[in-house]
Amino acid sequence: MHPFTQFPSRLIKKKWNENKKIRYVAFCNGMWLVISEESRNIVKQTVVVKSQLPTDELRKIWRQGKKVSLIAYGSGKWVIISEPDKKSPKQSFYASTSNGFPRSKIKDFYSQKLRIHSMVHADKEDTWALIVEPRSDSKALQRVQYLSLIHI
Repeated sequence: MHPFTQFPSRLIKKKWNENKKIRYVAFCNGMWLVISEESRNIVKQTVVVKSQLPTDELRKIWRQGKKVSLIAYGSGKWVIISEPDKKSPKQSFYASTSNGFPRSKIKDFYSQKLRIHSMVHADKEDTWALIVEPRSDSKALQRVQYLSLIHI
């Protein structure tokens, strides 16, 4: 068994001990991918791994004054990495099940001056999960295009 077919909790903790910040987590081709970067400031990130959509954990993170750094899904596991937030961006969560790509909801978010902070598709559950937050007018409007994957 390849070492990254299971969620890499040890690797993430090792990176934190090396004063690195986890920037990206994804599951693709049967393996977990973790991208970290050097951090000038010590950032106390935390990770939550659940087999069900972690809505209660998201509320708890926000009540604690933290922000969601990323949300990911793979191998039947939902992953949230959070960190303290000085600016308190008022993030919120949206999940769409069995309705395909949430194009109209994303357009609604844009009209409400919200931006997508993190987005993931849980293929086994056919669920799209989005973390959104207010965008400032100085930020460029995000453009999301739905790309169909063609298998040859």
